[in-house]
Amino acid sequence: MRVLLILCATLSLGAAVLRGQTPEPAVPAARFVGTWVGTQAWAIANPPPGSRQDQPVTLVIENVDGKLRGTMTPFLGGEDGASFADGQIVGSELRAVATAGRGGRAAGWKGPVRVTFTFTNDGVAMKGTADVRMGDVPWMAFTYQLEKKRSRY
Repeated sequence: MRVLLILCATLSLGAAVLRGQTPEPAVPAARFVGTWVGTQAWAIANPPPGSRQDQPVTLVIENVDGKLRGTMTPFLGGEDGASFADGQIVGSELRAVATAGRGGRAAGWKGPVRVTFTFTNDGVAMKGTADVRMGDVPWMAFTYQLEKKRSRY
């Protein structure tokens, strides 16, 4: 998997150079690390009846041995959340594939739930999206407006 990611990044860099473009330098991973709080909103035409449009969420991102790991809670109504273990910085974006619930299965669902997160960060605020798939089938989408959680003194 890592070899494939390196190959894709190399090909992408080579294509940019051939087109005369300078590749965008990656932002430092530290920009994404921390506890972020904000809201999750539906990004689909017909959200489920009775669902909240701006659900409060918390996203905790850590740098563990050079890898970005994170957990978004709540997710799909459960406190288990959605977790990723190897987020990648691509240009100015954090991209991560997460699983929802324990062991990748959201409570009450038979198939695996996979979440593709993409976040951009301006230093103190972060915007993002989540595309949710049940197995190989596109299922839901969300948007995020997050800010760095401030400590209380």
